[in-house]
Amino acid sequence: MKNEEKFWYRWMLNYSFGELLGIGAAAIIARFLFVEYSQLPHESSILTAIVLIIAGASEGLIIGYVQWKSLSKLIQNFKPGPWITVTTLTSIAGWILILPPAVLIIFFFARVSSQSAYTSILYTLSTGAAFGGIIGISQFFLIRKYFNNATVWIFATASCWALSFLILYVTLSFFSTSLINIILIASACVLSGLVQGSVTAICVHFLMDIKKEVRNRPEYTNSVL
Repeated sequence: MKNEEKFWYRWMLNYSFGELLGIGAAAIIARFLFVEYSQLPHESSILTAIVLIIAGASEGLIIGYVQWKSLSKLIQNFKPGPWITVTTLTSIAGWILILPPAVLIIFFFARVSSQSAYTSILYTLSTGAAFGGIIGISQFFLIRKYFNNATVWIFATASCWALSFLILYVTLSFFSTSLINIILIASACVLSGLVQGSVTAICVHFLMDIKKEVRNRPEYTNSVL
């Protein structure tokens, strides 16, 4: 197998493992937190906010690290601090501002009637795109220093998160605490990671190219590809 093929397969594998740890934990938290969200007493609002922040921070840290680890193989001296920090903060923002109302609306549509399933799917895709979009936009201001056509990263991030949300939504609708369903959600997280890894790999490999001034830097090496 060529070094280039190994690199992109490793990229997708890293994403899958990151999703298993990051989105897996976050999805389970979302399931138990939001199913009865509307019935929580007012006193639980602070606890709910803390849980949201922890879930968003955990997911952002893991996904940010996985992305940095992959991108750093292409760009030497690609510093982890700014990338992981931005990813973490925007992930927290998404968990606080986007997910709570979105999950409530999605479950509401799903329970109204069977005809609302299509509406739930569309809303799930829109929520995922919004969640991924804010992360992609914030990351864009960092990645544009190294890649041409960096705007593509925003659309790629939004689309892969939309697909991830759809995969997780379908899986969570069948989720319970039994062992078989825990394996099911773990498999969905891995599949979600493969989707994200595939979309971002295609984005970086085919639609974006490293800037000429970056290639000409003494510290830049193209040893992987």
